[in-house]
Amino acid sequence: MTKKYLKVSEAAEMLGMTQKAVRHRIARGELPHRRWKKRVLVPAQELDAFMQALPGCTVKEAVATVEEGR
Repeated sequence: MTKKYLKVSEAAEMLGMTQKAVRHRIARGELPHRRWKKRVLVPAQELDAFMQALPGCTVKEAVATVEEGR
């Protein structure tokens, strides 16, 4: 059984980013997330779908593309 939600630290590792960078992107609405009281959780399926929707490029390139579009 796979995890349904990831901690920010786990999402950061998966994306190859720092936790601070992930939290910053969550705050700007660039990454899917859920709040549970004071915890911030990243839905594993939505993060995977986000990554899969970006064929032909690395996660870093995809994030750069998102940043350029803002």
